[in-house]
Amino acid sequence: MYSISLAVEDRIEYETLAQWITEEFKEDCVIVETELNHLHVHIAVVEVSKWLDWVKIHRFRKKNKECRIIPLLDPTLLYTSPLAVEFKLNHLLVKSVKKHIFLRTIKRAIQELTNVSDRLMEEDELFKQIHHEQPTDRNTQPFQEAFLRRLMSGDVTTEEELIESRSFLPGKAVPNVVCFIQGFVNNPTRREKEGWHASSIIQDFLRKRFQGHQLSFLPYRKHLIMLIQVPNEYVSLRYWKAGEDKMLDTIQALEKEYGIYLYIGVGSIYREPLLLHHSYKEACKARRTSPYDRISLRYFEEITTDVQIKKCTDYIARYCTEDLSIKRVADQINLSVPYFSRIFKQETGRNFVEYVTFVRMQRAVWLLRHTNHTIEWIAEELGFNTPNYFSGTFKKYVGLSPREYRATEEIVFV
Repeated sequence: MYSISLAVEDRIEYETLAQWITEEFKEDCVIVETELNHLHVHIAVVEVSKWLDWVKIHRFRKKNKECRIIPLLDPTLLYTSPLAVEFKLNHLLVKSVKKHIFLRTIKRAIQELTNVSDRLMEEDELFKQIHHEQPTDRNTQPFQEAFLRRLMSGDVTTEEELIESRSFLPGKAVPNVVCFIQGFVNNPTRREKEGWHASSIIQDFLRKRFQGHQLSFLPYRKHLIMLIQVPNEYVSLRYWKAGEDKMLDTIQALEKEYGIYLYIGVGSIYREPLLLHHSYKEACKARRTSPYDRISLRYFEEITTDVQIKKCTDYIARYCTEDLSIKRVADQINLSVPYFSRIFKQETGRNFVEYVTFVRMQRAVWLLRHTNHTIEWIAEELGFNTPNYFSGTFKKYVGLSPREYRATEEIVFV
């Protein structure tokens, strides 16, 4: 007789599943109604309706290694399904599960318990040996990524969940700032020939230079997030000279050694982990905003907070393909050209012409990467008199000609 637990909150759903089991396996199984934490059963169907339920499964799995655990996953949490593979769970159900699928899964779990072959035992020993030889944090990696994804999206909202998940984060240092990383490979042919992956190279370089500091990396929406703890005595990463130097050194070394061009946006410091998603949004904005100083490393704190200037920069972004004069933009906030020119450079770090040109170059980069328009068409679209003038300006800002840039390979972090 096999014991089965149904850790399902909704009573109607619980009774439905229990009835299916009773009707199909009344001679072979008995349903046990006990708290999961204090339970030793053969099969456990565990509802996963929130991320913390995976934590409970992880703990239950460690205490009940012979139990066949079957997660019953809410469709909104499908992105967490790789955790089932990581925990070596053979089965996974998704709500609302159909009767024949549910019963088939239970039947397979029973067969596994009945027919444990020598081959499976050998595989289990091999699995243990592999994990014994690997770093001790191997099993927690999916938790780290799942938790950090929720942290970046602002879905972690309670101290309780933060405390429960803390043990799955690497090291003792909780990150307090987010860096948004994008880039491209200058010579894709060389990369393919040498067989290296840009994402791994970038992370290795950063870890090496930040040795002694806890870093976390997360591929997120095609780009890479780096989370780091800036020492408490600094209110911004840009004031942490040693940290900034390490990042700039990484950027220069990657370009020199591998032809990897890296661009990093840095958010503000948030000492409260529940607010760290704000740093992520700020890092994204910093990456996509005209730089105050350097193009490769940009800080959110450098973005102007002046309401009038922000109105002007938004106007420039909207009409950058048109013939924008400084007077036309200054008129948007009813300022004289001399006064506007002075405060604009003070707030953005660039004079009006440089700023407009940079915004146009950002647009050019997107058009070159995502469309098949000719360079001549793009030059005309962005208001340049000749393709040669456009190409010269583009190379000044990007470091490559438009044709060379189009031949590069965008780094997609997955």
